[in-house]
Amino acid sequence: MQPPSPTLVTASDVMAEIQRQFGAGSDAGLKIRVYGAPEGGEASAEAFREMLASLQMYDDRYRVGGGEEVLVEPPSRAALTRGLSVLGRVEHQKRVLDHILTTFGRRLIDPLAAILDTTPEGALTARLGTARDLLLAQIADLKLTPESQQILTTDIQKLLTPEYLAMVAEHEERVQRPQVKALAQQILRLLGATFRRALGRWPEHAEQIAAGISRRAPPRLRLQDVPGLLRSQVTKGVEEFLWVETSTEIEGALGPLFAAHRGLVAVRPPTLDRSVYREFAEACWTIIIEHC
Repeated sequence: MQPPSPTLVTASDVMAEIQRQFGAGSDAGLKIRVYGAPEGGEASAEAFREMLASLQMYDDRYRVGGGEEVLVEPPSRAALTRGLSVLGRVEHQKRVLDHILTTFGRRLIDPLAAILDTTPEGALTARLGTARDLLLAQIADLKLTPESQQILTTDIQKLLTPEYLAMVAEHEERVQRPQVKALAQQILRLLGATFRRALGRWPEHAEQIAAGISRRAPPRLRLQDVPGLLRSQVTKGVEEFLWVETSTEIEGALGPLFAAHRGLVAVRPPTLDRSVYREFAEACWTIIIEHC
């Protein structure tokens, strides 16, 4: 079984890029968040129980068997703007950028890792020697006449000398692979700078998105429909914003970047997947509901 491709960008690289984009030094207390950790607990459950008890005390519609649907007005444009403005705070933008660089960065950079195998440094010469020996064995299997086989094997041995193979290994390990890793870092910095600029423009777009949500919302809707409606509309708005603000710039920069390294990488620039932007929008929604 093929060993996994090496990771070209680590969590430390992502952290360094976020610190660079936000001007956070080593003493800023920035932590890389692990997504998917369980939330809630008995304290939050108790708070909901208290709220429900209060509603049942003052409104019959909240009592068991109340019969009437609870209809409410959707959040106002001002309330939506305040909620969306949460993403304008630097500490939350760091979380968003962390998520983007960790997930999106890996999707764009991991294809480069396929260029590199997991051969430990210094072992490539031995592997090249093994490849030469396999070639010589395959020549023997051709069942040529002894003279033809001798001519062919002698020429190969003259070309693929131990010194020659050591030179190729040295070039690969000391020149080519560091350049691939440097390209990976360039892509990471491109993503960091592009999304950082987009997030910097978020405050001026938050009110526009809120206005659109408010305009499309019905005048009254069932209470239980409010969370789903808000989540759908907010995530669509955030996804559209990030896609419009970044996708063209990133794709336009990746082409020349890969072209400049054509002799180094044989892979084409990866295309951007819109579904990944939906994932970013969901991460933004999580931050919004945590702080509203």
